[in-house]
Amino acid sequence: MYEITAKNISIEFPVYTSQRRSIRHALFIDKVKNALDRSGGSGVGGRIGHDSEGRTIINALEDLTFSIRQGDRVGLIGLNGSGKTTLLRVMSGIYEPPKGELVVRGQVMPLFNINEGIDMDATGVEAIQTRGILLGLSRQQIEDCIQDIIEFSDLGNYIDMPIRTYSAGMLVRLAFATATAVHPEILLMDEVIGAGDATFIEKAEARLKTFVEAAGIVVVASHSRDILQRWCNKAILLHQGRMIEFSDVDTVIEAYDRLVAG
Repeated sequence: MYEITAKNISIEFPVYTSQRRSIRHALFIDKVKNALDRSGGSGVGGRIGHDSEGRTIINALEDLTFSIRQGDRVGLIGLNGSGKTTLLRVMSGIYEPPKGELVVRGQVMPLFNINEGIDMDATGVEAIQTRGILLGLSRQQIEDCIQDIIEFSDLGNYIDMPIRTYSAGMLVRLAFATATAVHPEILLMDEVIGAGDATFIEKAEARLKTFVEAAGIVVVASHSRDILQRWCNKAILLHQGRMIEFSDVDTVIEAYDRLVAG
């Protein structure tokens, strides 16, 4: 049974700078913080505060509690800087919350940058192997799916050529085919993967649909209502690091509209 359960998790980012020793800088930060407190906060970003040692901190996530079960497809929505990407990175294990408890049951596949780790001097086959390792696949899993990746990307003899000889569209084909070659247990996406090349889009959309449906749990951050309504059965609305709503997609979108209008 796959599961992501968070209990009172919080993430704070200290702002390390020599300027914090400046009285003028300290007064400026206090002035900004007081203005945000009076106005109810800005439209974007986490909240600015101070820790017990007087350091300036950004409250990126604050006291989040939720449970995502097998079969859930959860969309994360909110204004820029609301904490969507930070929450995905917490779920993936990139950030460990210093406060609260996070339990993840299942193998996580984070797809935040499908081109990450690709050496421009590597061949297409070598790039597949590198990306597979970065995605947490075993060597046997990579070997099992490498032929499917080669066929789906449809790069012909270019698969044995250096990546630097690829066009942007060819690189997207290879990265997309690699990222969607296996069935993940828990899939985390920061915006839905784009396939770029117009001649490739229809085939890519069909593969992406199968890829998402095969996952035990899907969590995707997106500003697109269409994506949330097509891919998700639940959604979380974040604002300044706080969870405002966790419900069905339509209810959360209505709450988001009220937030934007307000």
